[in-house]
Amino acid sequence: MRKDIKKATPKFSFVYLLFFLSSLIMLIVAVVFSFFVKNIEQERIDILQNHLLVAAQRASTYLTVEELELFHTAEDMEKPEWEEIRAKLQQFAEETSVLYVYYWRYDGGDHIQYIIDNDEDEEYMVHPELFFDLDSDEITAEAVFKIEAGESWVTELGVYTESWDGLLTAVVPVFNQDGTVYCGAGVDISDEAFISMRNSIRIMEFVLFCLLFISFLTGFFGIRSYNKKAIQSANDSLSKSRFLSNMSHEMRTPMNAIIGMTTIGKKAESIEEKNRALNKIGDASSHLLGVINDVLDMAKIEADKLELAPVEYNFERAIQKVLAVVNFRVEEKEQRLIVNIDKNIPRFLLGDEQRLVQIITNLMSNAVKFTPEGGEINLNASLVCEEENDNCELCIEVADSGIGISDEQKARLFQAFEQAEAGTSRQYGGTGLGLAISKRIIELMGGIIKVESELGKGAKFIFTVKVKRSDKCSAPMSDTDDIRGEETVTNGMFGDKNLLVAEDVEINREILLVLLEDTGLNIDCAENGAEALKMVEAAPDKYDVVFMDVQMPFMNGHEATRRIRALPNLRTKAKLPIIAMTANVFKSDIEDCLAAGMDDHLGKPLDIDRVMEKLHEYLIKQ
Repeated sequence: MRKDIKKATPKFSFVYLLFFLSSLIMLIVAVVFSFFVKNIEQERIDILQNHLLVAAQRASTYLTVEELELFHTAEDMEKPEWEEIRAKLQQFAEETSVLYVYYWRYDGGDHIQYIIDNDEDEEYMVHPELFFDLDSDEITAEAVFKIEAGESWVTELGVYTESWDGLLTAVVPVFNQDGTVYCGAGVDISDEAFISMRNSIRIMEFVLFCLLFISFLTGFFGIRSYNKKAIQSANDSLSKSRFLSNMSHEMRTPMNAIIGMTTIGKKAESIEEKNRALNKIGDASSHLLGVINDVLDMAKIEADKLELAPVEYNFERAIQKVLAVVNFRVEEKEQRLIVNIDKNIPRFLLGDEQRLVQIITNLMSNAVKFTPEGGEINLNASLVCEEENDNCELCIEVADSGIGISDEQKARLFQAFEQAEAGTSRQYGGTGLGLAISKRIIELMGGIIKVESELGKGAKFIFTVKVKRSDKCSAPMSDTDDIRGEETVTNGMFGDKNLLVAEDVEINREILLVLLEDTGLNIDCAENGAEALKMVEAAPDKYDVVFMDVQMPFMNGHEATRRIRALPNLRTKAKLPIIAMTANVFKSDIEDCLAAGMDDHLGKPLDIDRVMEKLHEYLIKQ
């Protein structure tokens, strides 16, 4: 690549600054939110602990010491006061919104004994022979020693354990009249609400920071992706700018030759000089048409509209077409051309012959272009395999002894709008589209393409395509056989046939009349669709075929065709073949012509061989 052209490079832009500022703000918001949630959680804990403590303090005075002294043994549980006090405790639990309220004595050693509670499901807890060992539960021991010291004890929620069977507790001392501690009064509530609240808060915090992290990563990688796309877009724009510059050169050069040789031809006095000028104009026109076709093919590729048109063809004749194109330049540069065709390749194949010829011609033209005078070029075609259903895979190699290609150049060799070197177009010419187009066509044919090369050691392009063996008779063909296997069109062959040409551009009508001058056709011309319709309507049996342009004033070719087809005597196509003759050559354009009632399509600029082929098809074979 030229050293004066710099690639786009990433820069720290305002977008990055905005992203990091927004991320910082989001982080601050998340921290503040987390702190706020923590405060709410602590407030809820304080409220809960205060509720427990207040309920326990009420319980410490709810029963008197005298009432508690009634129950020491198992027989005491049979006293009538037992059920009365338990009912009283149940009412207290409901009033204070606690689950359990209970009382217990400390024996001064390592055990406590429950006195009474409101839990009818656990009467065994107040059995006088049942004591609880404090050594088995550190939290219970802590609460007992607090009560014995005349202090209150409340579950410390931050370090709450499961040792109390999912209960939150507050215990306060019950005092004798002399101020000594008689027992402890406790209340319990379920920890379900607290645990649910705490878990919800933890989940909220986790989700918040996960979202923040995901948002950061998404933004970061999104900006990176955007930056890469921007760089790629800038590089693509750079490539397309170079391409447009090359294209301008490629189009202006043959146009300059056409205009210049036209002027020379006008001034020339001898026939030889005029013919020489005309030949140069023909060569330049063919080159210009090739450039235009490359651009159109690339447009089809980018619009994903490039499609194959399978036909039956002779493979060796297809190779001959390629050689006919490149032989002149090979001889001019005194190069050696070696062609090897595998005898196992079926003589007749079913596939897109035109596109296959285009690929091989492209590779061969490049080989000739980049190989110095006296160099060698090899074209090898072989059969890789033949599968069931007559499917065949061909391998074609084009090798040369030219300037070669470096590894860096290979990386962009098949990219659209790129050439191996920026100076290639100036030194060798070309649009930089040929290999990209060839690669796409090869892929459509179910194959692949690769290159083997080193700088200064030539290059070898290898590609495969998948085709089908044709059922056509494979008998040997003589050198005089027509490629299409059809009768050769001779002068005056169409002498009894009438052609109507609907074309609004005068020079196009003139060109067609001159090209068909020796065919013997009787040709009438209409300058638009409306005029063509009137001429057919006036003499419905006169014309044998119609060449219909599409874009015409007053009435276009589509509408004119539809109206002709609506005429009583011309509703079937067999009555009057109508062939589109237009510069609209995309597949969708052809489909529109057929949908309007046309029989076939000829693309502009007109190829006289194709014109003669269509005339032969619709006039001789009827």
